[in-house]
Amino acid sequence: MTTSEMTRAEIRRPAQKRSRARFEAILDGAERLLEALPPSAISIHAIAAEVAISPPSIYHFFPEPHLVFSALAERYLKRFEEGVLTEVPRNVESWQDLQTLQYRAGQKWFNEHPAARQVLLEGPAWSSDIRLQDLDSNFVTAGRSIELMTQMFVMPEIPDLHDRLVEVIVINDAIWSLSIHRHGLITDEMEEQARRARIAYSRTFLPEYLPLRAREKASS
Repeated sequence: MTTSEMTRAEIRRPAQKRSRARFEAILDGAERLLEALPPSAISIHAIAAEVAISPPSIYHFFPEPHLVFSALAERYLKRFEEGVLTEVPRNVESWQDLQTLQYRAGQKWFNEHPAARQVLLEGPAWSSDIRLQDLDSNFVTAGRSIELMTQMFVMPEIPDLHDRLVEVIVINDAIWSLSIHRHGLITDEMEEQARRARIAYSRTFLPEYLPLRAREKASS
């Protein structure tokens, strides 16, 4: 069992429908509070008042307050993977275009979801568990990028490509987190700085030009 699994196991996940509805209501209440408050200002008692559920009932599901944020991180990462990662960018001419469009879709999603920004990128809500969940999601995101690149381009053999793309995500998230710290969201100016960093690092393992598969077929 991994450290992440051990920590997440502390959340008492309900089996009955009524209990599952209460579990989700607690997360919904915490999410509403995060729209206006930093995680450090949100306690179990504040969540209890928001959702009209007694604090002991919340502790039944979440023995430690930080586990509420851990469960929210799980929720947001799932939504990100099912939403943003399923989009297929159009009008792509290069891997640089593909990467830029992918990350701008991510920028848009985080800017539209302030609670997710706080839990996943801003820092104060982070625990070791959330960090591990985020790294697991980075692995999924990198895999999706490889799938899209393989669909769109004639790819050479690139050693450890998955690991390199995870590193691109980590570099990007550091700049996005700084933007959120400074401005409360991911500004276009900071996204441009993140884009430059992504492209510069990607050029250390990707060739400058990758042939488009559509053109490869047309010329054959």
